[in-house]
Amino acid sequence: MTKHKTFIAEIAEKVKAENEALEDVIVIFPNRRAGLFFRKELAKLIDQPVFMPEVFSLEDYLMQYSDLEKIETLEAIFELYEVYKEVQNKNETFDRFFFWGEMILRDFEEIDQYMVDTKHLFTGIKTQKELDEAFYFLDEEDKAIIQSFWSSFLPDTTQTQKLFLETWRILLPLYEGFKQRLRQQGRGFGGMIYRDIAERLEEEKIKTNYKVYFAGFNALTKTEEVIFKYFVRECNAEIVWDVDAYYFSSPQQEAGTFLRAYAKDTLLGRSFPKEAPELIASEKQMTATGVSLEVGQAKALGEELARIAKEPDFDPSKTVVVLPQEHMMFPVLHSIPDEIEKVNITMGYPLKDTSVYSLLESALDLQRLRKESQIKGVSFYHRPVQELLLHPLLHSLEEEKALELLGEIKGKNRIMLPAENFDFQDPLLQQIFQKADNPLEYLITILKGLYDSWQEKDRELEVEFVSRFYEQMQQLERMIGDKAETLNYEFFTALFKRLARSFKVPFTGEPLDGLQVMGILETRNLDFERVYVLNMNEGSWPAQPRRGSFVPYNIRKAFDLPVFENNDAMYAYLFYRLLQRVNEVHFYYNTVSEFNINGEISRFVRQLEVESNHTIERKLLSNPVKTQTLQDITIHKTPEVLKRMERFTSLNKEEKPPRITPSALIAYLTCRLKFYFKYVAKLYEADEVQEEMDAAIFGNILHNTMEILYKDFKKREKRDVVQETDFLALEGGVEGALKQAFKKHYHVKEKEEFKLEGRTLIAEEILKKFAYQILKHDKQYAPFKILGLEASTEEGYYLELPVICGEQLVDVRIKGIIDRIDLKDGKVRVIDYKTGKDEKEYVSIDDLKNRDKILKNKTALQVFYYSYLYWKKFGNEHVIEPGIFNSKDLFNKDFDWRVNQREPRKQGVPLSDFRPLAQEYEDFLLETLTEIYSTEVPFDQVEDEKVCEYCPYVGICGRG
Repeated sequence: MTKHKTFIAEIAEKVKAENEALEDVIVIFPNRRAGLFFRKELAKLIDQPVFMPEVFSLEDYLMQYSDLEKIETLEAIFELYEVYKEVQNKNETFDRFFFWGEMILRDFEEIDQYMVDTKHLFTGIKTQKELDEAFYFLDEEDKAIIQSFWSSFLPDTTQTQKLFLETWRILLPLYEGFKQRLRQQGRGFGGMIYRDIAERLEEEKIKTNYKVYFAGFNALTKTEEVIFKYFVRECNAEIVWDVDAYYFSSPQQEAGTFLRAYAKDTLLGRSFPKEAPELIASEKQMTATGVSLEVGQAKALGEELARIAKEPDFDPSKTVVVLPQEHMMFPVLHSIPDEIEKVNITMGYPLKDTSVYSLLESALDLQRLRKESQIKGVSFYHRPVQELLLHPLLHSLEEEKALELLGEIKGKNRIMLPAENFDFQDPLLQQIFQKADNPLEYLITILKGLYDSWQEKDRELEVEFVSRFYEQMQQLERMIGDKAETLNYEFFTALFKRLARSFKVPFTGEPLDGLQVMGILETRNLDFERVYVLNMNEGSWPAQPRRGSFVPYNIRKAFDLPVFENNDAMYAYLFYRLLQRVNEVHFYYNTVSEFNINGEISRFVRQLEVESNHTIERKLLSNPVKTQTLQDITIHKTPEVLKRMERFTSLNKEEKPPRITPSALIAYLTCRLKFYFKYVAKLYEADEVQEEMDAAIFGNILHNTMEILYKDFKKREKRDVVQETDFLALEGGVEGALKQAFKKHYHVKEKEEFKLEGRTLIAEEILKKFAYQILKHDKQYAPFKILGLEASTEEGYYLELPVICGEQLVDVRIKGIIDRIDLKDGKVRVIDYKTGKDEKEYVSIDDLKNRDKILKNKTALQVFYYSYLYWKKFGNEHVIEPGIFNSKDLFNKDFDWRVNQREPRKQGVPLSDFRPLAQEYEDFLLETLTEIYSTEVPFDQVEDEKVCEYCPYVGICGRG
């Protein structure tokens, strides 16, 4: 393949050939990096000591013609806010103004860069006549564009349009007042400075004794165009365009949009070559490789670089890796093979992608979401607490204490944790977990602590990240000044996240040597023999424009302000320009839709493939996926498994051994394998903090409320019998009992203040209604004697049933916690509270064995389990009536707590006495427990996969 001379080399030859005294030459590029390569190429042409020409970026060169100092963006927004308060005369806080103030500043920047007449732009329109008169200076096409926008406001406007007009009318005085304020300070924003220079050049007839070259420019703003024309006309400057016939000569190619327009200009047109070179059409090797996931692209690139590094003529400085997405930098750097010793990175790494950023973000959230009260003091919200305690940069500082706090959060469902719990010894952790009212000062303190903690621990990269953040925060502190004390955490957190997008860590290296790694914009003016582009996806290159504006599209177009088409044209030019002098180009794109990338290769590659004569070799890298039929999981009861199952038997000599509960029994009948996972293998579900109230929590709080109500009654009245006259006091105690139940659930100490918020307030109201309704039915049933509340093993409601385990007879321990047991007229009610849509019916004890109906039968099975426990303890002394207080029919007029026995084609008959069923139920229990311990029956999966849909072990089975 032909090796083309680079654009920079062509400029160097031109400058050398046209100028004897190089010290009288100034060469201006779009950026500084091109100047380094220019000096290198020019040095190759010089064989004796000479003074080199001066080389500038455009901004660096033009600043000498201005007496204004460029203001930082953030500081400019603060200054804009001061003007806004005068113009609008509204008491709007800075934090509310900031984010749309940022958008106004961008608009002002573009308005000045494109030298728009703001008095015409910000015209207020009330009538069609005013519309015609206001835009008389425009041509018919532009006038039609503007009229299409403003006509929608006439004669009537919507509320939204009125709000827009209200904002639109203040933009002109805001613009003028803002520029006047900055000028008084001797400062200006970028567009303001460029406009000032463009207007002053002509007025003051500024001259230069240097020969000036503008090299490698493409999309000029109006100010830049005016400045270039002035230097060409008045100072004999030259413009050297980097252009190719492929896109320059074709009106359909958006890459040549700007260049074709300049070529038609009477002055700029003279600087274009008579015949544009045909570099893109020359022979090139092109491949487009689809790879699943971004890390896959980095690995594929690494393999390709390792291959070419072995070639004898490989020159890494003539190879570039282009990264449209900055976050790909570290994956790429980790994938570069050892054979390539030198790498030069010309793009900064975004600090928002570092672990230091995530730590600072969590710290801000810690303070933003904290709560304070006079009784409880400061409390921290659990989510940022967990993020910080688990953060890789903090976790090892006091690991034992961190694990203790994490265990308390998850084990006790602690939503808020008192600040006094964070009694760390480490100074950095003390700084983080303290109340801090000034967010900026808080961040700076943490950054100092991080620096002190790490600078002697061989963590150079993290120290560099911390240093960069520290510099930015100090700069922010200087800009904000006294206002820092007035910033709240809500606003500052949003501001920090916004600013962090622009914070970058620059990499140092030898820019002219080694493999080059660049962003898209850094490739301007530079040429390489081999080009590797990653993330060549639609939406990545060209990048999606994501900038808001107060100037609507129609008006922007009429006043020649940039629109999204300009963005596409600019990225198209950068794409094709990169291909001009290349020998090999390799595109890698992500075949998986993720992170706002749609899994499609960029349209630029498709255009090149269709419109050019080049053949692009297509590749698709993927691991063949072999789909296998899911294998059924069966756990046989080996001696090892049976040994584990001894924990529920008399062979376990623990003081408080575990026992089989109704929930375990239901789990076994639902799915044997689920029982094994949970109760034998002890694969418990991970503890998670539950802020929202699910059905289980809802039910537990109701159970606890009723238990507290009646326990307090027994303690207060010193009796077990509840009379009808007692219910006025019981109803009066509902709110207090409910509050205690909530405090118990959230593990709030007795003397600590507790306040319900959000959805828990709604839950509280619903639970109150349930509690009052239960008391209403109890009042109608009174008088009765309370025999047990939440009756558990401590009160003796457990049994040991003989079962064969392996080859020996053992006693299997079972237990149940009964919500309430009461007695009236020789009848014992065994009551279970249910807050779901539980069925109160059953067909027969034998039907309870039916695994297909277990979900329908589980309520009856459970309350019979409790009734059986009571029967085994007290025998046939009293009638035993199973009762279910369920929300499904608790509020029905004909509410009956008894379980109904269904019969075919007949209405259910209430069960008034469990005793006739007791022996049959015992047989059912023994049969089920015997099956659980039988070596003949393995732990296998349920056949109906619908049952697996919400199973916590579905990931293991692969079902659902």
